[in-house]
Amino acid sequence: MRPRAGTRRARSAMALAAGLCALSIAHAQEQGRGRGAAQPPAPPPSILGRLPVVDQAAHDRGRAIWASECITCHGSQARGSESGPNIIRSKTVNYDRFAERAGSVLGPFLKGGHPAQTRKSTVSFTDEEIVALANFLRERVNDTMRQSPLFTVSDILVGDPQAGEAYFKGEGGCAACHTDTTRSLAGIGSRLQPVDLQQRMLFPASGRGGRGAGRAGGPPGASRNAIIVTVTPPQGTPLSGELVEESDFYITLRHSDGPIRVIRRTPNMKVVKVNPLQAHIDLLDRITDKQIHDVVAYLARMK
Repeated sequence: MRPRAGTRRARSAMALAAGLCALSIAHAQEQGRGRGAAQPPAPPPSILGRLPVVDQAAHDRGRAIWASECITCHGSQARGSESGPNIIRSKTVNYDRFAERAGSVLGPFLKGGHPAQTRKSTVSFTDEEIVALANFLRERVNDTMRQSPLFTVSDILVGDPQAGEAYFKGEGGCAACHTDTTRSLAGIGSRLQPVDLQQRMLFPASGRGGRGAGRAGGPPGASRNAIIVTVTPPQGTPLSGELVEESDFYITLRHSDGPIRVIRRTPNMKVVKVNPLQAHIDLLDRITDKQIHDVVAYLARMK
């Protein structure tokens, strides 16, 4: 792979920002330029948080496929090259990264047809090959996270704080949630190092204040960032609580007074989820690397 052009400091900052990945795959989807590319399916309950498990055997198989079919365009680390985009922050790769089954999001995209470097159509990729590639990409994204032994922190403060403030209060929409009285960020520049500011902004569920914040064995309902799900059967009373887990067949929720409830999905069942961190998830789809640097520079000045 090849990092984006720029200074060494900018590249280092981008490495952290890269918490959400990509192939020309996702890029093509987002730009609507893929060859028959399918729209990505709905995101999993959360695309934020801890490192997903990587099947190392599948990863190793995926590395070989990557080298023969993908590396020329997307580089050895999936961060792009002169002939292909960085896919580390693409929607497809990141949704797949947190999907219950590796390849469940990447697979439909590849089956829709995507050019490979040997001119082999990805339509012909087997399920095993897709799972292998998905595990390879999961590892590439994990490598950009702070928990990775490969991650090194350089100078994060390379942005323009004035531009960051303008984005925060304008296009970014951050001020809609973070006010003087609600989710205030006052003094955050004194409490967190710039690298932590950046990670907290991009991946709020990965640190304190994340999805599990406040629970830690504490009273039920203490997690302020929990995803709240309301399940309404075709006939019956709606059930609501903190989303614990969901699959194609079941939804597991925790009621506010503590009990866990497992609900089997049925036809015409209505499921509505409210994620307090959704704005951060949506931000990752549109914020640029420069805007990330600018906002972090602005937040770092909030002493």
